[in-house]
Amino acid sequence: MNARDHLARPVIEREDRADGSILLHNATPLPDPMPDILDRWNHWVRAQPDAVFVSERHNGAIRTASFAEIDRLSDNCAHRLCTAGCNPADIVAVIAGASIAHAALKLAALKTGVVHVPLSPLLLETDYGRDRLAGLLGIANPKLTLGPDDTPPRAPVHDFGAWSGLDGFVEQGPDRGQYTPGPLAPTDPAAIYFTSGSTGDPKGVAITRAMIASNQSAYAAHWPFLAQKPPVLIDWLPWHHVFGGLDNFHKMVWNGGAYHIEELPSAGNMDAIAARIRETRPTIHINVPYGIDLLLDHLDHSPDTRTALLERLDLIFFAGAGMSDDTWQRLGTMVKNGAPPAGHMPLVVSGYGATEAASTMCLGFDPATRTSEIGLPLPGHTIRLAPVDGEAHEIRFRGPNVAPGYVGKDGLTPLDLDELGFLRTGDLGRALVDGTPELGLCFDGRIAEDFKLTTGTRVKVGALRHTLLAACAPYLQDVAIAGAGRDRIAAILFPTQSARDSLTRAELRAHMLESLIDHNIAMPGSSTAIYRALVSDTPPDRNAGEITDKGPLAQARCLKNRAEQVALLYASPAAPDILCPQAAFRPVDTKETSP
Repeated sequence: MNARDHLARPVIEREDRADGSILLHNATPLPDPMPDILDRWNHWVRAQPDAVFVSERHNGAIRTASFAEIDRLSDNCAHRLCTAGCNPADIVAVIAGASIAHAALKLAALKTGVVHVPLSPLLLETDYGRDRLAGLLGIANPKLTLGPDDTPPRAPVHDFGAWSGLDGFVEQGPDRGQYTPGPLAPTDPAAIYFTSGSTGDPKGVAITRAMIASNQSAYAAHWPFLAQKPPVLIDWLPWHHVFGGLDNFHKMVWNGGAYHIEELPSAGNMDAIAARIRETRPTIHINVPYGIDLLLDHLDHSPDTRTALLERLDLIFFAGAGMSDDTWQRLGTMVKNGAPPAGHMPLVVSGYGATEAASTMCLGFDPATRTSEIGLPLPGHTIRLAPVDGEAHEIRFRGPNVAPGYVGKDGLTPLDLDELGFLRTGDLGRALVDGTPELGLCFDGRIAEDFKLTTGTRVKVGALRHTLLAACAPYLQDVAIAGAGRDRIAAILFPTQSARDSLTRAELRAHMLESLIDHNIAMPGSSTAIYRALVSDTPPDRNAGEITDKGPLAQARCLKNRAEQVALLYASPAAPDILCPQAAFRPVDTKETSP
């Protein structure tokens, strides 16, 4: 354990292979035999039936449900699934956000063995979303779909199967008594989660019961404080993504926690979220940088909320996207300066995962010192760092968390595994300390987002994005980086909302130009220097797929949607609105400087 007795020290075994790859195995054992997630649920129903398991904001009021109440609802829902003709391994799609009814449905699916497929209700709101929904339904091919109400919406291509409103399906009808599950095996399918599609088309990942159990067992081994008292979590992350709907939800099930559902943070609802913080005094805070930014903005003028957040907080965990240096500094200052008089200070740690691994692959083992840290492999799992083009290393993953395959019309199709059985993530990693990756890893970008200039120089988009966010702080929210098939890099800059509110357009452009000139002076190589840039007048369009569920830009989709702007960046002569930082400084190609 570390000094706080909160994080277990990993037992990492390193193997250097002749092909230049490095294996990092976490020898910390997992339970054998592994408990099923339903076993853990039943344990807590017996141990604390009246404790709050889940709460939600409903018609302006907070509604709560205990372990016993959710167990009863899920039993009734299980009976109704059977009455509707759903058998084990049948697909049930749920087009809904997080709620008490959805929580009961998730547990009913575990009891009956049906396969739960959560889909975003936002897909119903636009033509782009409905087209995307049709493709997902075509892959899942559900026998039953539960949606926002009893009337099925217009489906552009694919049939929903039988349709029902989720709330009525779960909460209406007589009490049918306890449901007795049939035989359940670790390899049985439990859910299908779709990848975000940030670097390609979404794929349906088959999630087994064993994957859920191994993921939560690994957390319990690495975060022993979870066993000291049931955790309390306020969560707004969407349930159609593995971070919120698989990892966070089942973490509360596994550890007997209280799961408080909130709406997606925005400038308009932070007062309501702050009230929940003051009411519940969370013990863990799990978030992505987008949500942390909004929270910090609110805490700046709400000391009572800051005190309530930190009073019992054991840990702040962030993952899912790169955090700007400005946000990182603000977070550290908030934690340090906001510590209660007793000196209790939450640990700030990071992690890394993928849908194909039931969410988590790596966890931080010490308080994070930089935003790119991802930690080390989970207990019982192994990372392979495989050389890529002689200048980077791909992160590859092996262990009980890895899915059996992707769901297709003809059954499962295999994941992209290498010759040693490791999942190829397409993500790049590097050692936190040069030459000793066993001391920790950092995220280093995505292979699919990286590109080469016509000169043959490789541009590492993830690392460059992070560098530009720092250079243009605190006014840059995100950046789309162009240059594939060109000889120089250009960028579309997306300012923060606070920058739009506090600066004139001329002031904002002047700040960005000066920041980019300074960046080019510090990093003049052709793989890092910005040739031209455009300050976008509009934020990225979430409904058009430019923003992923986790908050960051979907680079490929954004550049495709804004092809006219990209062409404008490279047009000659430059239009008046185009920033030209290289007019003040030209890059030097003889020596590359990497971010």
